[in-house]
Amino acid sequence: MKYVLWLWRETRGIRLNSLVRIVVGIGQVMLGLVMVWLSKRFIDETIRTGTDEDLVMMILLLVAVVMSGILLRQVYYYMSTIAGVHQTNRMRLEAFSRLFCRQLYDDQELHSGDVTSRLTKDIDTVSNVTTGVLPSMLITMIQLIGAFLLMRWFDARLAWALLLLTPLTLAFGKLIARRLRQMTLDIRRSESRIQMHVQEGMEHNAVLRSLGSEQWVTDQLDNMQQQLRGDVMRRTRFTVITRVLLGSAFGLGYMLAFVWGGIGLRNGTITFGVMTSFLQLVGMIQNPIHSLLNMVPQLIHATASIDRLNELETHQTLPRPLPVREGSDYSQDQTESQNQTEAETHPQPLPVREGSDYSQDQTESQSQTEADGHTTPLPHREGPGESLESLGLGVALHDITFRYATGDREVLSHFSHDFQSGSKTALMGPTGIGKTTLFRLMLGFITPNDGTIGIYDSHGYEPVSEQTRNHFVFVPQGNTLMSGTIRYNLLLAKPDATDEQLRQVLHTACADFVFDLSNGLDTELGERGRGLSEGQAQRIAIARGLLRPGSILLLDEISASLDERTERELFTRLFAACPDKTMLFITHRPVVAELCSDLVRL
Repeated sequence: MKYVLWLWRETRGIRLNSLVRIVVGIGQVMLGLVMVWLSKRFIDETIRTGTDEDLVMMILLLVAVVMSGILLRQVYYYMSTIAGVHQTNRMRLEAFSRLFCRQLYDDQELHSGDVTSRLTKDIDTVSNVTTGVLPSMLITMIQLIGAFLLMRWFDARLAWALLLLTPLTLAFGKLIARRLRQMTLDIRRSESRIQMHVQEGMEHNAVLRSLGSEQWVTDQLDNMQQQLRGDVMRRTRFTVITRVLLGSAFGLGYMLAFVWGGIGLRNGTITFGVMTSFLQLVGMIQNPIHSLLNMVPQLIHATASIDRLNELETHQTLPRPLPVREGSDYSQDQTESQNQTEAETHPQPLPVREGSDYSQDQTESQSQTEADGHTTPLPHREGPGESLESLGLGVALHDITFRYATGDREVLSHFSHDFQSGSKTALMGPTGIGKTTLFRLMLGFITPNDGTIGIYDSHGYEPVSEQTRNHFVFVPQGNTLMSGTIRYNLLLAKPDATDEQLRQVLHTACADFVFDLSNGLDTELGERGRGLSEGQAQRIAIARGLLRPGSILLLDEISASLDERTERELFTRLFAACPDKTMLFITHRPVVAELCSDLVRL
């Protein structure tokens, strides 16, 4: 039943189209039955006793029926194509958007190659069922009923004899369904593994060549493909055997009708027209049954794909944050229900001394809090027009402990720090100590096992969540550019940015070289920014981040690919362009620490 409800839900947007196609399909069925009746009349009456005018009229009727059938088939094909494209695009769009709501950095993360396979093959499979198989099944069942009733009108005993095969074939189909579904799941998993292997091979092409691993990874792909071939052949053999058994049953049914009609002709109980109708109707009864049985495996394949697509919907985080206005992310007009939800779902704010903002002397504040035995949180904003963005933001972390779901140790243990508004802080420490984890916590990608994280200004405090992510600007380590133009990569951060704004952020990021390129902002880049050096790609990524309205910048090794002179110039421009913004730099370079006002070693 869950699959039926799922499929019904996924037909929204194409239900009218499906209804029209079903009506068209019923029209085709009716034309087929009319053709059987006209064929009988043509042989038994028109040919034997009709006049020339009757012959011409009957031929015109037969031609009209045939041409009408051709026209209806084309209408059905046209509408099926429209429905298929619409359904595939909509399902892929919705599944893609849900990927941005999945929890990150946990033990249920999916490989990008596996996700790609689900967004292509699985969606195509389900789309084919919703747009093609389900309407066809209904039309086929109507054809079966119509043909059976007409056959029963000609000869009731033959009609019932042919129909007796149906429950036997349905019972047989149910027996093979579970095994066929498992085989389909195995094939889908093999396809996903191949997709992952090929994708990673292309992504790390240069690395694999430098390691001399080309042949080894190619052999690995060959092994995976052999596994896939084995899975496909096993399902194919199983399908062939079942079809041979079912085809034999249908062949016997056709022979039954043929022999039955021949005996009737010999005994004079039926005419040649009735014999012709028998043979036509046998096809109209058995072909639908055969078609239905061929559709059953497609439905079974679809249930496997539905399960895989449902995995994209599971383990969701909170809904995506609502759009906010630039420079006024947390405004006075937040509703009471949102505040109540935050109070229930987020930890209490970092305690501070009553009547004081987050002071630099955090240790003294914490000691005082422990001595007093009670805490007083910063007041939430009250008063028209006030917002957290208005006077700059700080980030406060109190007693943070965090362990990844798949980790064997605590990455952070009882960490506390106050990154005050407008401060420029360098985060240093050994690899794996938890610097990037701090950024993920601030962005709300992960939540601490213990402790609290919040952003604050002189008017209020907000616990970190997806709703506060708009206050942050995150520039990750490495090349994060996408294929497309430089302009496209920049507009990812602010689609309505003007050319002047793009020029300003590129200058701040020391990326003026863009305007020396032959096509400037419209220069096409390959995958992962191919066509640029690592340093150039990193500076464009910094410029993209600067287009965001957030007042807290999280910058991860942004100058790792730059020479010292360019590095100093970059920081000089950043500090000059954003003097009031809070900046956190993950770095291993002492020169960056020297340029910053604060240093935190983990």
